[in-house]
Amino acid sequence: MNLDLKYLGRSGVVDVPGGSALSFQPNLARPQVFFDQELKHPLRFREAISALHEVVVGDLRIKKKDKSAYEAWKAEEARQEDELRRAVLDQEKKAELAKLSREPIPPNLKADFQKMHRLYWDARVRWANELSRNDPELFRALVPCDPVVTVAPDVVFFECFAKDESSYGCLFVDRDAFSGKAEAATGTTNVDYSLALYEHFQTLRTYRPTRLQVDPTGFEVKVQGHASYREEKIDLPPTWLRGFGQLQAAMGLPARRVELSVDAVYSLLTYLKRHREKTGPRSLRFQLRPGAPASVVLEPWGVTVQSRGKAYDGPAQEDIKVWGRRRLMVLARLLPLAERVEVQLLGSGLPSIWTVHMGEMRMVLALSGWTANDWTGGASLELLAGDARPDARAVELLTQRLREVQRATLAELASHVSAPREALLGSLHLLAKQGQVVYDFAAQSYRWRQVMPVALSESVLGPEPEEVVQGRRLYQEQKVKLLREESLSGARRVIVAKVAEMECEALFDLDGGLSRAKCGCAHFRRVGLRAGPCRHLLALRLNVLRGASGFDMGLPGPAGRVFQ
Repeated sequence: MNLDLKYLGRSGVVDVPGGSALSFQPNLARPQVFFDQELKHPLRFREAISALHEVVVGDLRIKKKDKSAYEAWKAEEARQEDELRRAVLDQEKKAELAKLSREPIPPNLKADFQKMHRLYWDARVRWANELSRNDPELFRALVPCDPVVTVAPDVVFFECFAKDESSYGCLFVDRDAFSGKAEAATGTTNVDYSLALYEHFQTLRTYRPTRLQVDPTGFEVKVQGHASYREEKIDLPPTWLRGFGQLQAAMGLPARRVELSVDAVYSLLTYLKRHREKTGPRSLRFQLRPGAPASVVLEPWGVTVQSRGKAYDGPAQEDIKVWGRRRLMVLARLLPLAERVEVQLLGSGLPSIWTVHMGEMRMVLALSGWTANDWTGGASLELLAGDARPDARAVELLTQRLREVQRATLAELASHVSAPREALLGSLHLLAKQGQVVYDFAAQSYRWRQVMPVALSESVLGPEPEEVVQGRRLYQEQKVKLLREESLSGARRVIVAKVAEMECEALFDLDGGLSRAKCGCAHFRRVGLRAGPCRHLLALRLNVLRGASGFDMGLPGPAGRVFQ
């Protein structure tokens, strides 16, 4: 998808009478959005926006060992060899071209092209990584998209997506964080962002008044021909767009809400900073017990960190594992400001969402299930949406209502849109995937926010994962045959079934969530539940959610165990 970015000048910290101004240049290709008001606590904002920067540049993908010296030696050897062949190079090239002109198109031309194309893109990635280390200014042109800023009636918030597409950050700043009269036009826009802007953030001080500006003057001057006017056209990769939409949809899904004390998060980060694991598992295991604060086990060391926060109020005791924990290091600068930390757990191996409350600010960090598994892969998030399908009329009414009020809770939307709960949730899920709304955990409400000037269409986002499509087909064709049900403690059930000649079994919790499973298909043997359930488990879950099994999700049963 091509995106036009038009900026008047560059973002940065500029001197103004009586202090400084943190000025963000908005995208002039989008509707007018501006904001200008003085920050009450510049130092607190500096630390929060710096943490958001760490998300922007975050890339924890495995990096190969530096072999530059060896490669230089090989290049020199190759150069000497080329000199020996230079005398016959032109002659051989002419002979080969003459030969090709007399022959038909080779049958393997497409395969050879794809092989060479892969070599080209691998070289391009290496070149981009080299630029990011040695030439940040030139690398700026390779950043997929500038951060998004939204000016709402009650907050100003910044959103960004990590370079490796596995992390999302959002910094909410309440209007109470500002003093003086506000000059603002609500809306959403991209803002010019460069790696050098991070250095400007570090110059903010408490003794120097600082204003936050989304510069309004850029919309009032004739930008054509202006010396500082810049226009960029970038081609956004489908994975970036689909990932941004997927994570917004995930943020509105049901999850286990856990509160961690600040000292517990500090202990987690400190231990990870001082120790490097050499074997697996490399997970954080949340031990959730109703009526008691959560505890977190650092694996493989078996170190337990006990939280002193609010007691967990979930329906049953359970253990949930999440991976990619080193990405939590971006929260380190926020701990001195933090009052409490909330974690939303979607399930083992699934995304987790961390919210740091800092008085007038809050930072949301959403992590995909694995560092190497971005938000676009697998059917995990599609499964969590269950069988809730969007309704065209509900989508239209929700769009109109959220455009009008900017923010609304689910109950307020339900009273305005007369639609079944499943259709309402499915429609909100679709709007989030299309980049039209964002879920605010602190306010527990949906906000109207267009990440792009237009809704992200299915052709841009790409089709649903194949396992989801096939799983829904198996369910609709009634290919699910239940073999056995067994009750466990905590209102959990194990169900064994045969789905299209494939036997599988799954452990369901009180809410119909699938935490453990087995299946004999090739997809499950290859990736298990890490990339989402296979089509057979998905069909079984849809069957359970629809109540076709006669399975009552609310009745606890005797203790038992099937999984070893």
